[in-house]
Amino acid sequence: MSGQPFWTSGERGTANIFPQKIISLTLAYATAREPDHAHGCTHGSCYPATGDLLVGREKSLKASSTCGSRKKDPYCIVSHLQDEKKCFQCDSRRPYDPVYNTISHRIENVITTFKPHRKKSWWQSENGKPDVFIQLDLEAEFHFTHLIMIFKTFRPAAMVIERSADFGRNWQVYRYFAYDCASVFPGVSKGPLRKVDDVICESRYSDIEPSTEGEAIYRVLDPAIHIEDPYSPNIQNQLKITNLRVNFTKLHTLGDNLLDSRVEIKEKYYYAMYELVVRGNCFCYGHASECAPIDGIKDEEGMVHGRCVCKHNTKGLNCELCDDFHSDMPWRPAEGRNTNACKKCNCNGHSNHCHFDMAVYLATGNAGGGVCDHCLHNTMGRNCEMCKPFYYKDLSRDIRDPGVCTACDCDPDGSLNGGICDGHDEPSLGMIAGQCRCKDHVEGHRCDKCKSGFFGLSAANPRGCQPCQCDPRGTVSESPKCDPVSGDCFCKRLVTGRSCDLCLPEHWALSHDMNGCRDCDCDVGGATDNHCSMENGQCRCRSHMMGRQCTQVESGWYFMALDHYTYEAELAILGQGCSVEQREHQPGRPATWTGTGFAKVPEGSSLEFSINNIPYSMEYDLLIRYEPQVSMPRDWGEVRVTIIRPGPIPTSSPCGNTIPADDIIFLCGVCVCCRFVVLPPPVCMERGVSYTLRFEFSRYLDGNSILILGTTISLIPRYSSLEMFIGGDPASIARKQSYERYRCHEGAKSVTRPQISNVCAKLITSMSAIINHGALPCLCDPQGSVSSVCDTHGGQCRCRPNVIGLRCDQCAPGTYGFGPAGCNVCLSHLCEQLYWWPCECNLEGARCDGCQAGHWGFPNCKRCLCNGHAEECHQRTGACLNCRDNTGGDKCDSGYYGDASRRNCRSESLLTHPRHTPENLRTIHFRNVALKLCVVHPSKGSIYFLLYASPECTCSFLGTEHTQCTARDECVCQRATGQCQCLPNTIGLTCDHCKPNYWNLASGRGCEACGCDPNNAVNSACNEFTGKCQCRDGFGGKTCTDCQENYWGDPRIQCRVCDCDPRGIETSQCDQKSGHCVCQQGVSGVRCDQCARGFSGQFPNCQPCHQCFGDWDRVVQDLAVRTKTLSERAQEIQTTGLTGAYEKAFRDLEKKLAQAQGIVNARNTTAEAVSSLMELIEDLRSQIGETTDTLNRLEGDLTSVQNSNVEASNELSALEREAKQLNLTSDQLHRQLDILKNSNFLGAYDSIHSSYNKSRDAERRANQSTTTTPSTVSQSADTRRKTERLISAKQDDFNRKNAANKRALGDLNAKAQTLDMKKINEKVCGTPGDAPCAESLCGGAGCRDDGGNRHCGGLNCNGAVAMADNALERSKHAEKELNKAMGELSLILRASQVADAKTKAEEAKSKAQAALDKATNTKNNVERSNNDLRDLIKQIRDFLMQEGADPDSIETVANRVLELSIPASPQQIRHLAEEIKDRVRSLSNVDAILQQTQDDVRKAEQLLQEAKKARNRAEGVKSTAETVKQALEDAKKAQATAEKAIQRARADIGETEARLAQVLKCTSSSEHDLNDAMDRMGNLGREINALKLKRAHNSVAAARAEETATMARDKANEAKQILDGELMDKYHTVQELVDTKAKTVQEAKKKAERLRDEAKELLKDAQNKLQRLAELEKDYEENQKTLEGKAQQLDGLEDKMKAILNDINKQIQIYNTCQ
Repeated sequence: MSGQPFWTSGERGTANIFPQKIISLTLAYATAREPDHAHGCTHGSCYPATGDLLVGREKSLKASSTCGSRKKDPYCIVSHLQDEKKCFQCDSRRPYDPVYNTISHRIENVITTFKPHRKKSWWQSENGKPDVFIQLDLEAEFHFTHLIMIFKTFRPAAMVIERSADFGRNWQVYRYFAYDCASVFPGVSKGPLRKVDDVICESRYSDIEPSTEGEAIYRVLDPAIHIEDPYSPNIQNQLKITNLRVNFTKLHTLGDNLLDSRVEIKEKYYYAMYELVVRGNCFCYGHASECAPIDGIKDEEGMVHGRCVCKHNTKGLNCELCDDFHSDMPWRPAEGRNTNACKKCNCNGHSNHCHFDMAVYLATGNAGGGVCDHCLHNTMGRNCEMCKPFYYKDLSRDIRDPGVCTACDCDPDGSLNGGICDGHDEPSLGMIAGQCRCKDHVEGHRCDKCKSGFFGLSAANPRGCQPCQCDPRGTVSESPKCDPVSGDCFCKRLVTGRSCDLCLPEHWALSHDMNGCRDCDCDVGGATDNHCSMENGQCRCRSHMMGRQCTQVESGWYFMALDHYTYEAELAILGQGCSVEQREHQPGRPATWTGTGFAKVPEGSSLEFSINNIPYSMEYDLLIRYEPQVSMPRDWGEVRVTIIRPGPIPTSSPCGNTIPADDIIFLCGVCVCCRFVVLPPPVCMERGVSYTLRFEFSRYLDGNSILILGTTISLIPRYSSLEMFIGGDPASIARKQSYERYRCHEGAKSVTRPQISNVCAKLITSMSAIINHGALPCLCDPQGSVSSVCDTHGGQCRCRPNVIGLRCDQCAPGTYGFGPAGCNVCLSHLCEQLYWWPCECNLEGARCDGCQAGHWGFPNCKRCLCNGHAEECHQRTGACLNCRDNTGGDKCDSGYYGDASRRNCRSESLLTHPRHTPENLRTIHFRNVALKLCVVHPSKGSIYFLLYASPECTCSFLGTEHTQCTARDECVCQRATGQCQCLPNTIGLTCDHCKPNYWNLASGRGCEACGCDPNNAVNSACNEFTGKCQCRDGFGGKTCTDCQENYWGDPRIQCRVCDCDPRGIETSQCDQKSGHCVCQQGVSGVRCDQCARGFSGQFPNCQPCHQCFGDWDRVVQDLAVRTKTLSERAQEIQTTGLTGAYEKAFRDLEKKLAQAQGIVNARNTTAEAVSSLMELIEDLRSQIGETTDTLNRLEGDLTSVQNSNVEASNELSALEREAKQLNLTSDQLHRQLDILKNSNFLGAYDSIHSSYNKSRDAERRANQSTTTTPSTVSQSADTRRKTERLISAKQDDFNRKNAANKRALGDLNAKAQTLDMKKINEKVCGTPGDAPCAESLCGGAGCRDDGGNRHCGGLNCNGAVAMADNALERSKHAEKELNKAMGELSLILRASQVADAKTKAEEAKSKAQAALDKATNTKNNVERSNNDLRDLIKQIRDFLMQEGADPDSIETVANRVLELSIPASPQQIRHLAEEIKDRVRSLSNVDAILQQTQDDVRKAEQLLQEAKKARNRAEGVKSTAETVKQALEDAKKAQATAEKAIQRARADIGETEARLAQVLKCTSSSEHDLNDAMDRMGNLGREINALKLKRAHNSVAAARAEETATMARDKANEAKQILDGELMDKYHTVQELVDTKAKTVQEAKKKAERLRDEAKELLKDAQNKLQRLAELEKDYEENQKTLEGKAQQLDGLEDKMKAILNDINKQIQIYNTCQ
C-alpha cells in the first residue's frame, strides 16, 4: 500500500468509508514505523498509539478568518441547476448546534466526531479572502504522522503546510501545494522526493475538481522512500511538532471575478472544510507506550494526551530527561531493540542526587558519566567514594557505611593544609588513612608538638614552628634549646632575654662561661651607674672620665685630692694686726706650708675666708693648717670659727637640719706641737652657695700676746655623707670598712703627704668623680708648666723652674720674671746680705730701681704689649723693641700689609736688599704658608735669614678658572688681596662657594641656577651641594615641581598619597608618576601586598618556591614565548593566507618575482638583466614543480588517511553489531528470568529469605556497634583521644605539681621527724611525755586505764584536760545559780505593770506604722506629681523646639509659663515652719513618758544587777574559754528576759521617732513644692535659650524668669535654714534624752540607735533633696550664663547686620546718584 494514495481525487460519495480509510492508513504507517510491540518497553523502544490530535483541543485550534464572526454574512454556492437555493447566511457568533444554530461555521466544526450531522457542519472563511490560515497549538511535543483535509468547496489553488518544534518561535515548511507551482511558488522543486525532509511543491491536491468533498493528504514520512534507520535523529526531528499551520494562499474561481467586481460575485468564493484530521501521538523518544493528560488539560474520550508515562528511567513531559538519580549514562532516545535506558548513579548510599558530566563519561571510556551531588556523611567524589578533606576512610567499615569517613584528629596549627590527614591508604605514595601530615618543624601523632629546637606552633607559620633563636653562649647546654610554647630559651644564671642573648643588667661579655656573663664592675664614682655595654663592657662614664670601668681621666683632666678645696690664709681678709709673711722654700727641706707663705695673726685678731666653689652639697671636715712658733710654749687657748651663710637654710635643702648653733664652733687648746687640726663637728655646705668662714683667735692660755702663722684651711669631704659609703648594700659596707681600715682620710691632713695605698687611691678617685660630677680640668698655665697634662691624682701640673702653684701660674717666693723659661731668682739676695729689703716681683736692679725684662713703667711695672712680635719694650714709653715678623710699633709700618696680631706682615722692600740676590733667595712651603728665605754660604755651613712669610694662594680648583691653575693645588691669585679668579656664578676669596640661588660647584664649570619653582618653593634659594629647593607643603622634588615625599601624581592636578603596604616595600616613596610601590624581593603588586611569582605563602611571609619551580617556570615561559610566536604567525597566516610549511618557498618566490618585476620595470634593459630574468623564471618553474610534487604527495597521504578512516568506521560498525549481540544475550537472560519467576520456588525462596534476614540482622547489630553515633567504639575512641589530649595538656602542670608535692611531703616528713610529744603530753595531760604509761599518774598519748579507756589527766594533774574538767564543774554550779535567778525573774514578769507596758508599746508601734504608711503614700503622690510635671515640661519643650513654631505662639507659651508661681508663698512657708515647730514642741512629753516608765526601768535594773551578780559568780569560775562563754550566753538569756520589762520605754521612743517621721513628711511636702518650682525654672531657663535665638525681644521674659528664680532660691534657702536649725536641735535633744534614760540597758540602746539611724536616713534623704535643689540652682546659673553668652552673640550679629544694612544703604545712595 505504500506509495499509493488511499483514494483518487475523482472519488465521490466516500463519506461512509472515510473512517475505515483513516484507520487503515494509520495502521499502515504504524507498521512501517514501529518494528515490534510484542515486547513492550522492556526489551526496546516503545511508542504510544496514534490518534487525532485535534480531539479535545478545540480551544487550541484557530483560524485567521471565519464567516459571521462579527455579524451575519451572506454566501452562495456553485451548484447544479436543480438546486433551488443557492445563497445562505453564516452566523458564527455562537457555537454550532444541530437544532438551534445550524448556520454557525466555526473552526471547531472540522474536528471529526463520527456523528450523523457530520455533513451539516463545517468551517467556512470570509468571502473573497485568499490569505487564510488554520493553526493548531499543542501543549507539548508530539509525533505528527499525516494530515487529512476534506473540503466542502473547491480545494485551495495554493497552500503551504508549516510546523514549529519550539512552540512557535521558528517555523519550517513541510510541503507546498499549488495548482500551478511554477507561477505560485517559483523556485520550489516539484519533486520527486529523494529524502523525507525534502521540501517540494505538489499539485495533485490543488485541482478545481471536485467542487466539493475534495481531499488533501500529507504524510510526513512518504512510504515510497525507504528509511534505513527510523530512529535516527533526523527522522525523529522530522516528526516532532509543537505547532501546525496550514496557510491557504489562493482561491479557485470560475473567472467571473475577473470581469465583475461586485460583492455578489465574491460571495461564492471562500474556503470551506468539512473535516480536518491531524494524526500523531505524544512524542516520547521511544521511552513510553502510553501518555497521560497534562495538568490543567481536560481529558476527553479519544484524545491524544501530551504527557508521556515514561519508562527506561526517564522523565519529563516527553521523556527527554533522565530520571532523578539515573544520570550515569547520557540520555538518548530508545532505538529498536535498544532501550538506551538511563542508568542509576552509584553513590554508595551517601547521596540521592547526581548529574551527568560528559567529560567524566569520555574519561571513563563511556563506562559512566554520573557525578554524585551533595554527598553526605563527609564523603565526596564522583561516586561519593572518597572522604572529604579533614576526614579519612575507616578501612574496617563498608564503603556504604554512613560512618565510613572519620574526622581527622590533627592539630590544624601544626598540620599541613589546616589539619588534613591522609584520606585513604596508598602504599605507593606513603599514605596511611588518618595519618596527619605535619609541617616541617612539627611532630607528634596529631602534629601538635614542635620538634626539638623549635617553638611557637602557629597556623600562620607555613613550617609550623619557629626555630629556637637561642644564643649558644648564653644557653644552658644540658637543657632543651627553648620552651616549645613560648620560645623562651633556658638561660644561664647571669643571662636573660628571650634568646638568651642578653646579659642581665649590670653584666656584660656574653660568653661560654658557666655563668654566661661578667659583672660590669663600674666605678661607683666614675660611672653614672653600674650599667655597661653588653658588647664591650664600657660603663657610662661621667664627664671626662674614660676607661671601661670609668676609672681613668681624659688627657688634661685629673682627680682631686681630699684637701683639693684649700684656701690660702695669705689670700684671706686679714683682721686688725694681721700681716702676710712670704717664705721661700729651702732646697733639701720638706715644705710645711702651701702657697707663698703665711698670715701672721695676733691674739684677738681674725681671718675671713670667702668660699664660693662648693662642688657638692654634703658635710665637710674643716682642716686648719698652721705653723707653730718656737715662742709658743703652750697651746692656743680658744679659737672661734663662725660659718656665715647668705641667709636662712630652707628645710627642704640638703643642709636643712642645720641649726644656727651648728655654725659657731669653738676650738679649745690648739696644739702647739701640731701643724694642723680638724674641727670636731663637720660643716654642711651646699653647692652654688657662697659662704664666709671667720676665724677668731681670741685667747692664748698664758695671757701673753703672741702670733700664730696660719697657712690654709681645707674642706675635706666627709665620707659618711656619700651614698657610696652609706648605701646599705654589701658593696657600700665593704667600701666604708676599707676606707676606715686604711685610714684614707689621714693622709690629707699634713702638707707632706705619705704614699697612699691603692685602696685609698681608688676610693678617693671615686669620691672625686661623684663630688665634681666627673674629672677636673688641669688648666696648666702654658708658660709656667712644662706640659698641659697634670698629675691625674691631685692635679698638680709640672712646673718650670722656680714656678709654683697647682697650675704653675706664679713664681715662687724670691723669684721673678714669670715666662716660658720659668722664673728667675731675685738679685735682692745681695741686698739682703747688705741688710737691704728684698725686691718685689717684676722689679730688678741692685737697688730695685727698674722693671724686669718684658716690663715697663717703673715703679708700677706692667707687661710689655707687643702682640708676641717682641720680648722687650722701652722702660719708660712701653714701645716695643726689635719687632719681628715685618712689624713695628703696635702696628705695621708703611710699606707693609697684613695684620700684626696674626703675624703675617709682608714687605716687598726686603727683596731689594743688596745681599738678597736671586740665587740666594729660596721659597719653601709650610702649612699653606710660603716662606721667603735668604741663604748665605759662609765657610761653615749655611745660614738662613727669613725675609717674610706669605700665605699661599688657596684657590678652590673647582671654582677657579682652570687657566689660572698649573695643577690642582697650585693656582694664581691677586698678590695684594689673595682673591682668586672665579668661574661664572662662583664667589668667595678662594672661589669656594656659589652665588645665592646657585649650586653645583663640583661640576667644575661654574655654578648652576637652582631653578626653584616660584609658586611651589618657599624662596629661590637651594642647597648649595644637592640643589634641593625648600618646598612648600604638598610639593617636593628637586625644584618643587613634583609631589611631596611619599606622594605621587601631577602636582598641577592632584597629588595622592602612596598607598603602600609598609611590610612589603623597599622604600616608602612610590613611583612619582604611576604610584607603583617599590617592593622588596619576593613581593609584588601595586601596593606591594602580595607574594611575587616564584614565591609562596601568605603575605608578608613570602617564601621562595622550591627549586623545581624555577625549572618548570623556565619551561612554561619558553612555551609561552613559543605560543605567542605561533599566535603571531597564525595571525599573519590568517592575513596573508600562507602556510608555515611553504612559507619559506613562497617568500623566496616573492623575492624572485620582485627581482623580476624590478628588472622589467628598469628603464634600460640590458642583456644581463634579461638573462637574469630568464634564470629567475627557470628557478620559479623548478620551484613550482617541486611544490606540485609536494602537493601530490600530500594528496596521497590524505587518501591513505581517508582509507584508514573508512576502516575505522567498519571496525566501529563491527563493534556495534557485537553490542547488539550482547543486547540479544541480555534479552535471553531476561526471558530465562521470567521463566524462573513463573516457576514454583516459594519454599526455596522462604528459606533463602529467612537466612537473608538473619544475616542482615547480624550485620545491622555489628554495624551499629561501629557506625552509629555515638557507638561504643566511637565513644571509646573519643574518650581515648580526650584522655590523650588532657594528658598532653596537663602533663607539664602535673609534673610540676607532683614535684612540688614531693618536696612538700619531704618537708612534712622532716618536720614530723622533729616533732616531740613530750611537751604536748605535759601540757595536755600534766605529766612528762617520756614517762611510761604504767608509771605516769596523769596518763598521756596512747595510755589507757584498766577499763580500756583513754587515760589523760586526773587528780593533782595540772594539764589542760584537768583544768577543763574543773571549769566544767564550776560552770554547772553557776548554771544552777542562774536558774534560781531566772525563777525569781519570772515572778516579776507576771506583774501587771509589765503587761501594761507591753500593751502600750504595741499601740505605739501601730501608730508609728500608720504614720509611716501615711508618709509613704504622700511620697508616692509627690512622685506622681513630679512625673506629671515633667511630662508637661517635655510637651512644652517639644512645642518650642518645633521648626514651625512662630514667635507669637512661643511668646504666649512663655508668658503662660512665667505666670506659674511657686505654690507656696513666703507666708505659707513661714506658716509651715511654725507648724513644724509646734510638732516639735509637742514632743515635750517625752520626759513624762519616760518618767512613767521609771519604775519599770528600776525593776529591770534590779533584775539586771542580779543577773550581773550571777555573771560575776560565773566569771569567778576558772574555766576554759569555751565553758565561760557558754555561761555568759546563759546570762545574756536572762538579760534578754529582763528586756521585756522595758518594751514600754522602747515603744515610747518609737512613738517619738514616728512623730519625727511626720515632721519629715511635712518637710518632704514643702521640699516637693520647692523641687517643682526649681524644675520649672531650670526647664524655663533652657527653653529661654532657644527663644533667645529666635527672637531677641524675648530677653524680657528671661529677665522675669531670673527674678522668679532668685525669689525661689531665697525661699529655698530660708526653708533649708529653718529645717536645718529647728529640726536638728530637737533631734539632738531627743537623742540626748534617749541616751540618758536608756544607757543602763545595752540592748535597748541598740534598738534606739537603729531607730536613730532610720531618722538619720530620713534626714539624709531630706538633705539630699536640698542638695539636689542646690544642683538645680547651679544648673540654672550655668544655663543663664549660656543664655547671656548667646544673647551677646546675637547682639554682635545684630550689630554686624546693622553695619551691613548701612553699607547697603550707602551703596544704594551712591548708585542712585550715579549719572
